[in-house]
Amino acid sequence: MNTTRPDVTLPSASAVDAAHDIEQDDVSEEEAPELELLTCSHWGDEMSAPSLARLAERRGHTILNDIGDAGRTVHACTGTLRPHSLTVKTGSSSLATRLVHVRLQDTSVNRLRYGTEVTVSSGDGALDDYLLTLPLSGRGTFRYGNDVAAASPDSGVIIGPHREFDFGFDPDWDQLVIRLDRDRVESAAAALTGEVGPVDFDLALAPGVGALDGLLESAVTLAGSDTAEHRPRLVWQFEQLILETLLMTQPNNRLCMTDAGRSRPNSPRVRQAMEFMLGQLSEPLTVTTVAEACDTSVRTLQQTFRRETGSSPLQWLREQRLERAHALLTTAAPGLSVTDIAYRCGFFHLGEFGAAFRRRYGTTPSKLLTTRH
Repeated sequence: MNTTRPDVTLPSASAVDAAHDIEQDDVSEEEAPELELLTCSHWGDEMSAPSLARLAERRGHTILNDIGDAGRTVHACTGTLRPHSLTVKTGSSSLATRLVHVRLQDTSVNRLRYGTEVTVSSGDGALDDYLLTLPLSGRGTFRYGNDVAAASPDSGVIIGPHREFDFGFDPDWDQLVIRLDRDRVESAAAALTGEVGPVDFDLALAPGVGALDGLLESAVTLAGSDTAEHRPRLVWQFEQLILETLLMTQPNNRLCMTDAGRSRPNSPRVRQAMEFMLGQLSEPLTVTTVAEACDTSVRTLQQTFRRETGSSPLQWLREQRLERAHALLTTAAPGLSVTDIAYRCGFFHLGEFGAAFRRRYGTTPSKLLTTRH
């Protein structure tokens, strides 16, 4: 599989929206510093896999610590990740497995190293996950079906549940393995595309997937906190944002069905306008505001946009808002209301939102939400 990755710009406000869902009056003095760390500190340029690994060590549960028993290693890693077999290379140093586990809700962040040269292969048992590997040190070779990729701290991989796998690691190999629930991945893809089906990612990670590091750090910081205890839906929302970001940045067989896979406008000004509007989905916008953000006139923007897309900027924005609302309604966390979703997608008149949604999808937002719970 070798898909082409289009330019994708995710709504820049989405990550903050998840944390912003907490009403100010509901945040205690004890929770406030933690929430501030979540929404501010975790979006800087310093976010990286090593930083996430350090956080996982502080927040996680150590399941194995320098364990030399292969059977115990396989048992623990099967329970935490997926069924597999483990072979230690003859003549290499002794196995010294360390496994640290952080559980979110349907996702987990795991630091795993073996301390020696090993091969990990498919085992018996049903697979219900995707494994996203962020290397920290050493070198590895990943085979997934007929695809092969070299992995290093600059090159991660992701495998799914559809093919046999075989991994070989050198003695210096250290990694973060993000376990993603298969049903959640496929549901997120269905919400984005309107079609149900399996998701098959390219094996080697694309550069844009590095944006997940900051999201994962925020999710790990949130998990187990007082804030998460009072607002468990926030963890679910961060997981959803992680899945959507992965689907829209890592080439896969479903990407061509999403908005991101549609034809890319030729005009840089139109692309800039689209990026600006996608970043402001929850905000009221006028065409004048969009034109000013793109340093052009309203007339020029309108003409160029219509020539490229066949619609006006605000008509295009309305369609993006409707599709985003449909995605949120399809995968809504418990307790999320139609009003919450409407406001989050920039619809502030619920009657107009309901009518537009019904014209587009043939059902009402409330009916769609009810069928998902």
